Amino acid sequence: MLSNLKHNALYVAFKERRKAFKRKLKLPQYLGDAHCCPVCGTKLRAFKPIWKSFHRNIEQHGYIYPLSSIETFNISAYSCPACDASDRERLYVLYLDRAFRALDPKRRYRMIEFAPSMALHEKLKSYPFIEYRSADLFRKTVDDRVDISDMKPYADGSVDIFLCSHILEHVPDDRRAMAELYRILKPGGFGIVMVPLVHGVDDTQESPEVNTDALRWKYYGSGDHLRQYGKRDFVQRLTAAGFKVDQLGMDYFGAEAFRSAGIAADSILYVVRKRVP
Repeated sequence: MLSNLKHNALYVAFKERRKAFKRKLKLPQYLGDAHCCPVCGTKLRAFKPIWKSFHRNIEQHGYIYPLSSIETFNISAYSCPACDASDRERLYVLYLDRAFRALDPKRRYRMIEFAPSMALHEKLKSYPFIEYRSADLFRKTVDDRVDISDMKPYADGSVDIFLCSHILEHVPDDRRAMAELYRILKPGGFGIVMVPLVHGVDDTQESPEVNTDALRWKYYGSGDHLRQYGKRDFVQRLTAAGFKVDQLGMDYFGAEAFRSAGIAADSILYVVRKRVP
């Protein structure tokens, strides 16, 4: 029953309104001129750190890697106090704002956001040339209920842009999901694919023996993760699916853009493209 309630449209809407109200009450203490959230445009003195319960779980279960070694994870400036966008979501918008300027504003581009976040959902829907759709296997509040490993509702080459953020670590057959993402993407289109990565870990760690919440917290950094991706292996899996993978960091975006948006200096955006014959 609790699981059904979590995905109920009315319950989700109520929960989001309550969170937004709390953010509005606390927002004045964060306002200033040091930073600007690229998702909502709010000027801020500081971003909010990661929630305390995350630290408690990490400490309780003895996560085997230091939090400072996680790529694209600004613990001290994790979320926007105005719109709740995480640091990685702010990174996506930095890229999309730039990428969208190269698109033809007179045509429509079909974009799918898998497991959508509320802050990005509103931002992406605001672009007049983007035909936005949200997708998830379990949520009842999305446009399309789909299994990312078997996306029958989407035809071959029917999507111009997709956003797949921190989903594949939850998917039992991630290689099949990557193949499906490749199948639905149009030649010349692009996608953003992100998973939790740890500096110095090149080979993906996954084992059927890591099968409890406690063990997953210890080895994978969360109770609902099915693997800890290695950076080299993650890129190789995407490449094996057919994608060309671009890794974009501070050299691409600029140090000032990262600082202003509260993005850690070691952050990397993984952009995939379908190779054009």
